[in-house]
Amino acid sequence: MNLLDHIASVAALAGRPWHDHAALAADEHLRFEWYRDAVPRDEIAFLRLVLADPDREMAISAVLARIDERARSSIDFHSWADRVEPVCAPVEFLSRRLAEWRLLIDAFAGRPVEDAAVLAASDWAQRKLAAVVDGDLLVLLAEHGRTRRVRALTRVPRPARPVRLSDRAVTSGPIRPCYG
Repeated sequence: MNLLDHIASVAALAGRPWHDHAALAADEHLRFEWYRDAVPRDEIAFLRLVLADPDREMAISAVLARIDERARSSIDFHSWADRVEPVCAPVEFLSRRLAEWRLLIDAFAGRPVEDAAVLAASDWAQRKLAAVVDGDLLVLLAEHGRTRRVRALTRVPRPARPVRLSDRAVTSGPIRPCYG
């Protein structure tokens, strides 16, 4: 299958036949955005076709972008990831990203995660965790984070819970800053 036939197949599946197929074939950046923005009828078949694009690196990047966007915006990422995992399995990087997003979503939601999974996670995932988590996970990353950058992120002060005016004792007079 040549690239124009490939693009026509993707367009039919995604319901996007109005694009200039020659322009998409000539410009992988344009094709990347086209893949990323598509809303296909069948996500699994769509991802399979995208990964069949002759420009392998661009195709993997487009699927990665879809995974990242879905993880950031979906309440039900785990079930979506379970459905698309067989398509992504041949590309280790994509399989690992699905697993790491599952880990991140669970950790951010306060669900228990395995220490081994946190320590085996990529630098990208450990940085995301170190910037957000608290408690035992933060201590784990502070002591055993893979990189100096991850360990340094654990020392960044976390924002304090906002204090409501009703929680403070009312004083007489203005509140003055203390520079001690």
